[in-house]
Amino acid sequence: MNNLLKFILIEDSDDDVLLLTRALKREGFQLDYQQVQSPDDLRQALIDSSWDLIISDYHLPGFEAPEALKIVQGFELDIPFIVVSGTIGEKSAVGMMKAGANDYIMKGNLTRLGEAIRREIREGQIRVERRKSEQALWKSEARNRAILAAIPDLMFRVKPDGIYRPVVADVPTAKQDIDPLSRRGRLIEAVLPANVAQQTRRVITTALQTGELQVFEQSFTLNSVAIEEEVRVIKNGPEEVLLMIRDIRDRQAALRERQRSQEQLRRLNQNLEKTVHQRTKQLRKREAQLQELSDRLTMALESASIGCWEASLKDGSLVWDQRIYEIYGIAPGTAIDYPKCLLLVHPDDRPRLEQTIEQMLRTDEDAHLEFRICRDDGTVRILKSSARLRRNQSGEPVSLVGINLDITDRKRSELALKESEEKFRQLAEAVDAVFWIVDLVSRSQVYVSPAYERIWGYPVEELYENANAWLEHLHPEDRSRLEANPAEDLLEEYNEEYRIIRADGEVRWIRDRAFSIKNEQGQVYRVAGIAEDISDRKHAEAQLRQTNEQLMRATRLKDEFLASMSHELRTPLNAILGMTEALQEDVFGAVSDAQRHALQTIESSGGHLLALINDILDVAKIESGQIELNLSATAIAPLCESSLNVIKQQALSKNIELTLNLSSTVPQMLLDERRMRQVLINLLNNAVKFTPKGGHIKLQVTPLFGPPSHPTTASVIGVRWSVEDTGIGIAPEHLPKLFQPFMQIDSALNRQFEGTGLGLSLVKRLVELHGGEVGVTSQLGVGSCFTITLPLTGTNGSETGTTDPRVDEATDSQETESSALILLAEDNPANIQTLSSYLIAKGYQLRLAKDGAEAIEQAKLQQPNLILMDIQMPGVDGLEAMQRIRQQPWGLDVPIIALTALAMESDQQRCLQAGADDYISKPVKLKHLVTRIEELLQQGKIQV
Repeated sequence: MNNLLKFILIEDSDDDVLLLTRALKREGFQLDYQQVQSPDDLRQALIDSSWDLIISDYHLPGFEAPEALKIVQGFELDIPFIVVSGTIGEKSAVGMMKAGANDYIMKGNLTRLGEAIRREIREGQIRVERRKSEQALWKSEARNRAILAAIPDLMFRVKPDGIYRPVVADVPTAKQDIDPLSRRGRLIEAVLPANVAQQTRRVITTALQTGELQVFEQSFTLNSVAIEEEVRVIKNGPEEVLLMIRDIRDRQAALRERQRSQEQLRRLNQNLEKTVHQRTKQLRKREAQLQELSDRLTMALESASIGCWEASLKDGSLVWDQRIYEIYGIAPGTAIDYPKCLLLVHPDDRPRLEQTIEQMLRTDEDAHLEFRICRDDGTVRILKSSARLRRNQSGEPVSLVGINLDITDRKRSELALKESEEKFRQLAEAVDAVFWIVDLVSRSQVYVSPAYERIWGYPVEELYENANAWLEHLHPEDRSRLEANPAEDLLEEYNEEYRIIRADGEVRWIRDRAFSIKNEQGQVYRVAGIAEDISDRKHAEAQLRQTNEQLMRATRLKDEFLASMSHELRTPLNAILGMTEALQEDVFGAVSDAQRHALQTIESSGGHLLALINDILDVAKIESGQIELNLSATAIAPLCESSLNVIKQQALSKNIELTLNLSSTVPQMLLDERRMRQVLINLLNNAVKFTPKGGHIKLQVTPLFGPPSHPTTASVIGVRWSVEDTGIGIAPEHLPKLFQPFMQIDSALNRQFEGTGLGLSLVKRLVELHGGEVGVTSQLGVGSCFTITLPLTGTNGSETGTTDPRVDEATDSQETESSALILLAEDNPANIQTLSSYLIAKGYQLRLAKDGAEAIEQAKLQQPNLILMDIQMPGVDGLEAMQRIRQQPWGLDVPIIALTALAMESDQQRCLQAGADDYISKPVKLKHLVTRIEELLQQGKIQV
């Protein structure tokens, strides 16, 4: 293989030139290149020499690859153009490829440069060979056209429509001169007299029916011009004949003149008879030679790429042209005779071929047949052959002349087409949908599957009679739309849904899809489609829409109920817990130990009821998809410690030992810290509840390792929490019930241990929201172990270390000496008394408003330092009041805390959007409220 690579290198960097040449040499190329750096250098290089390839950097100073590509294209040279650059972006690379570049390669990855060059050079050589073949074909066609144009006869192709069509498109002027009738492109009846036209039509019909050569002469006068013609008609295809028209006026005149001269000579000199006889014999011989040449030419004109042959009846010798040798797969020039040729015929077809030849010799009729041959390479080819018996001047048969055409590919295509049509027919009849095909030329139905009768309820025949009959069965509301957008006018695809009215009056839904079918010229000539009955789907969709509407309504009603329940329960709880908290802080005077114990009981019961409400709302929000996790990178150690602190006092009261085992390799995790703390507290609370006095509870956190990324290391893929206790245990048959809401595994336990059955249901749902799993193992009388497994996704991967985020809380001893003016907007008397008593005791000044309108008026008059706004009030509610306050210049900066018994996350968002600075859900923790008030006052929004 020649590895010499001659190329132009468009590059301004010597380092990159060295890099490219080294890469090409490593690929085994011998390099002959010229480096250019400007448009003029490139043009001169293209003029000076021929090149195998052009390699171009994308960007040179004042010269870029797109300009270089245009210069090369302007020279109309078929040279592969490859862009090799270190800075080209994907958009620029795609632009270069669209503009005509063959490939682009990054300088940082030259590994496929060699293969790309070999590929493009190889494809370029293929294009060169193809052009040579096309030029040879063009020369051959031009030679054949020249031969046809040189024949003095007029030649026309005529179909049953009777129009003269030229065989050669560009008829020379000389040949046009012998056609005074100007037949080209005209109808037979428009050219010839009626009787002559009828005779021509009859002869054409005979030639098409028999396939035999028809020869006749015709004489007539047209426009005072005497016409004498010899017409030869031969079949040139299933629906076409070839007319060869020869002007014989000169010949006929010569014949008449010769006859007259002969008569004169006979009368003048009987002695000249011998001379006249000899001349006549010579003339007939020349006519016979002309006839023989005409016959051979006629046979050659019947085909293109057809092999011609002649077989001697005397010695069986054969004369083949180049094409016949190619068809039989034999080297040109190989000696061949009839017996050897007969052996190449397929054994099953040989007797029929011999019978055809015998019949030709017996009847003197032309023969046309198809037969198979077996080539030396083992392939079987199918030939179509036409033959004619040739006689000498004495009328004796001397040879057979004929043509052979290889029709193997056509036969295979016909067979494949038949098989495809049969498969299509079987498929169309088996599928419960209507397959249809419409011809755009005739505007007629080509095919309709039998399913039309099942779906439409009308006979298929009506569509074959009228392709638009189906439009008559359209639902009136759909007809105008379908008539305005017919499938026959589609450009790419057609997809419509419409209703029909069946013959029995039933209305059905139809989905009709269609696509265009193009001919070899790329023109759409047919449209095919499939129409399917989608009534069941439409009914199901309607039913589904109705069901969804009902579900949405039920969900809305449930949300409204939960919001209402939350408000109605939290409002009295706010007074109960708030007043209890105020009493415990001696706001209304000192209380005795017995009273303090009673207040603690009230606070505990109220807290339990509040937890129950929160659990119910959380379950409802999870089930309706209203909970969104607030994910953040969370340290595991503080999370576990704070969760244990919540239940520590409860565990100490039962003398239960608490243990935390935390692996040092546990990383930070991306999770909702508040929700995860809720999960752990639920599990730990259950463990304390069901563990007898003196028991043990262990919280263990361990990493989960995946497949090792290195023989000595493995990566952490998750974290497992385990809450293990020495409690009463759970029977195996009760384990499946654990995570169902409101489910207690034993009524006896329910009486012994209080609970709603919501805790574990919440745990399961919150863990699943994090993408994790919950599991449990238990043994009666021994204890239980609840496990939580969370995947390690989106974390920073750092270990827990000593990270210890702290939560600022108001201490019991916190007091304020602020004299800030606070506007309290609240309509519930119990809440007013609770909040006002506590806030006044803390040193704040208070103004009251019992609805939104009064709150707006008081805010304008009093200019408070802070507003506490209840949301649900009569008349103007809290949301509207906040919006209207924020619209006033005096209300832009005043801090507003929204107080509401609505506990949904969407409620918080609505409050903040309306203008609140903070949101506190009822029942309000009074110490937490004071803390937030002080924070807002000290943020610089107001000056007391």
